[in-house]
Amino acid sequence: MPGRVVALCSGSGAEFIGRAAALGADAYVTGDVRYHDAQHAAELGLHVIDAGHFGTEFPVVASLRQRLADALAERKRTVEVIADTQSEDFFHVI
Repeated sequence: MPGRVVALCSGSGAEFIGRAAALGADAYVTGDVRYHDAQHAAELGLHVIDAGHFGTEFPVVASLRQRLADALAERKRTVEVIADTQSEDFFHVI
């Protein structure tokens, strides 16, 4: 069985469905996929997981904050980098 490829774009990444398919992805995880975007993905044979805008974006905030802070420190820049730790997804499953 050949390897499987999963593409990921945090936040709203439906605009990259065609690119993910062209690069050989079998599945694509992103947020904010509209009906016709999902239909396009199906036509391309690409499985799409819409994990929500917040669900794909917020979990990487702390990691990105640390990477930015480290890069600035390496360049001897004194900049305070602050990450949001309190936001919550306002969509709720009922």
